[in-house]
Amino acid sequence: MKKRYVQTLITVLVMSSLVVMPVMAEPNDEVQALEIQKSELEDQAGDIQSQLVSLLVNFNALQQDIENQSQRIVQAETDLQEAEAKEKAQYEDMKLRIQYIYEESDDSLLEALITSRSFSELVNKAEYIQNVHSYDRKQLQEYIDTKQEVENLKVELEAGQADMEAMAADLSTQQAGLETTLADMRSRIADFDSQLESAKAQAAAEVQQLTQATENVVAAAEQGGGNASVSKPASQPSNPTGGTSTSTGNSNSSVSSSNNTNTSKPSGGTSGSTGSGSTTTSKPSNAALGQQIANKACQYIGNKYVYGGNSLTNGIDCSGFVKEIHALFGIYTPRTTDSIQVAGKAVSYSEMLPGDVICYSQHVAIYIGNNTVVHASNSNPYPVGGIKTTSPANYRTVLAVRRFW
Repeated sequence: MKKRYVQTLITVLVMSSLVVMPVMAEPNDEVQALEIQKSELEDQAGDIQSQLVSLLVNFNALQQDIENQSQRIVQAETDLQEAEAKEKAQYEDMKLRIQYIYEESDDSLLEALITSRSFSELVNKAEYIQNVHSYDRKQLQEYIDTKQEVENLKVELEAGQADMEAMAADLSTQQAGLETTLADMRSRIADFDSQLESAKAQAAAEVQQLTQATENVVAAAEQGGGNASVSKPASQPSNPTGGTSTSTGNSNSSVSSSNNTNTSKPSGGTSGSTGSGSTTTSKPSNAALGQQIANKACQYIGNKYVYGGNSLTNGIDCSGFVKEIHALFGIYTPRTTDSIQVAGKAVSYSEMLPGDVICYSQHVAIYIGNNTVVHASNSNPYPVGGIKTTSPANYRTVLAVRRFW
């Protein structure tokens, strides 16, 4: 009897343990599941915040570029009007001078020399005649220079307007895409509006920081500090189509392709840490390769821009230009501006060297030294558009500088 009682007691204890153990295990499983779910949600929230900030930084930078370009256009119009007025006044003065010379003729000058009563009087008259001729030549050269200035200002104004049109098209495309993305996110995320406000504040701060950082570098260089970002390249190639353009351009990208001087205050900034990749802090041993890339890019100045094009001679856009130039040296670069912005190695603006790629909002260009870039700008004929040079290098907000060599 006692033995049976003991067996019964053991059976009850075993059954109790079988019932209790699963009940005790369930809370632990739930805690682990909740922790995993929380971690996933935090990662998703971080990704969403990062995506929002990236989208808004590009959008805000482009808006800032348009505002700055509008100011440059106003200034270019004023400069052009002043130069045209100066040209007109010089032209009228030249007409009066030509009329005087024709009416008086050179006989009076010859007579003045012949009728000189002494050698000293002859020398004085000869000097006077020489001064008159020198003055005429100087006035003529000033008139020629003014006419050239007017032509340059016209090109700059036309290029600025073309740049504005291209940036406005980019902005419209970006805005439509941004609104679609935001609507999608808002439908899936409960507190999206608060995240959006946070992202807007962060993006605005980043754009301001980018702008200020580059302007500080440029200001330091202008004051005599000197740095790689504004140094003159070792070998500046000549422009095969007749000189360096001082105008601006622009273009787009983000799906399958993409594509852009004024003396007004630049809008640019930069970040050596934008996107992925390591940051370069010293001059590399193969800097000569970067210079070769810059020199090669300049050989195509004057060729036309074609959106989505891949031909350096028959038409190409900005990201295609970067890709094809690097391909000539066996170097791979992505095909879109967005991908280029996060590829290669990050370089700070102060450490930038010829051959580096400067990334703007929906546009990329190759730095060639001397605070200048070469790029496939816009679809207008050269020098307003096409493949051309632009200075300063931070004529638009610089979002990143990348190195692929």
